[in-house]
Amino acid sequence: MQDIRWSTFWFLVLEIFIYLILSSIFNQKIAIIFVLATLLIFIVLHIFWIHKLNKWIESPSLKNLPNGTGIWENIFAKLYRTYRQQKKSQTQLTTTLDQFNQAAEAINDGIIAVNEDNEILWSNKKAQKMFNINRKKDYNQPISYIFRNTDLSSYLLKEDYEKSINIHNPTNKIDIEIKATFFGDNHKLITCRDLTLLNKAENLRKDFVSNFSHELKTPLTVISGFLETLEDQKTIDAESKKIISLMSKQAFRMKKLIDDLLLLSNVESDYLRNRSEKIIIKDMFRKIKTEVTLVNQEKHNIIYSINNEINIYGSISEVYSAFMNILTNAIRYSGDAGEIKVSWNKINNDAIFEVTDNGIGIPEDHLTRITERFYRVDEDRSRESGGTGLGLSIVKNVMSQHQGDVRIASELNTGSSFKLIFPSERIYTK
Repeated sequence: MQDIRWSTFWFLVLEIFIYLILSSIFNQKIAIIFVLATLLIFIVLHIFWIHKLNKWIESPSLKNLPNGTGIWENIFAKLYRTYRQQKKSQTQLTTTLDQFNQAAEAINDGIIAVNEDNEILWSNKKAQKMFNINRKKDYNQPISYIFRNTDLSSYLLKEDYEKSINIHNPTNKIDIEIKATFFGDNHKLITCRDLTLLNKAENLRKDFVSNFSHELKTPLTVISGFLETLEDQKTIDAESKKIISLMSKQAFRMKKLIDDLLLLSNVESDYLRNRSEKIIIKDMFRKIKTEVTLVNQEKHNIIYSINNEINIYGSISEVYSAFMNILTNAIRYSGDAGEIKVSWNKINNDAIFEVTDNGIGIPEDHLTRITERFYRVDEDRSRESGGTGLGLSIVKNVMSQHQGDVRIASELNTGSSFKLIFPSERIYTK
């Protein structure tokens, strides 16, 4: 820009200088004609190079870029350098994009990018196969139009992406885990994982555990019955009775373990249980208090604070099992004469069952794992107290099947608090 202004300035200075010389040598008329002629040539020359530039812009290429003369030589030289740099950047961008696409296709999961209106911007081949997405027709269309699923639509609209959701595609007959996250300008990246084979393997495992436990239960019941009969025999000596008593104790422990395995297997199976029963809390806690009294044997001070007006929908047997597991754990891991508080109330629209004790507590590094199957903080103490290592796993699965949550807080040698939180959708008032 500076060069254009300077060249124009010096051209005008030269014109004025020529005009003055010609006026002094010849006359003013000849001077004006000469100046106009050179000015016309100057304009025509610029129009010519503007025309050449316009033609090049219509079909830009390094091969057909004009050389130019004067100031236009500098302009075309700059265009040449800029165009080369753009070409280089474009090549690098294309290479990077190709590498990204190759990496995206190599990922085992499906990936879908959507905008703030949940319209599909991009997807890899695995996602296209999972949701039957057509790149030409379905891009820039809302994903809910392409794959109609109320759970997916609700998940994307709520924009609470801390947890993933599982859905089933009836067209492809596959189970999909979906997890969304924000990126860029309020856009979302949806990752989709095919869980079909994993779910089949899990179902096989559950069926095996269930069938195996059923098969063991009958002979174990027979063995336990015979051991009880032998224990009652007066003709058996003290040493033999001690051995039989130990066998009975282990048989009882094995029976309890099998019962818990069967319960866990049933809880994990969505289709085996009606979870829409009306649970009358007053009746359930009457039964719980009776059972807890037998377990506790007046060793602990148990304080109940129950709001009988808050009832829920769910599986009566599963919820009862969850409540009893939490309560018996508190009794098992609290010292004699310890205090246990049991409450049931409505807080922030959720129904919450809470058990607080002043027992031995749980080390912080164990809190994230105590709901795993067979996980024990203290294996010896757990076995001595009759624990199977499945109680809290059962509780976690029961709450998961009831769309609830388990919250655990504990401090070593101070006590623990267990909360079972049921969502407002499961609450009903008589």
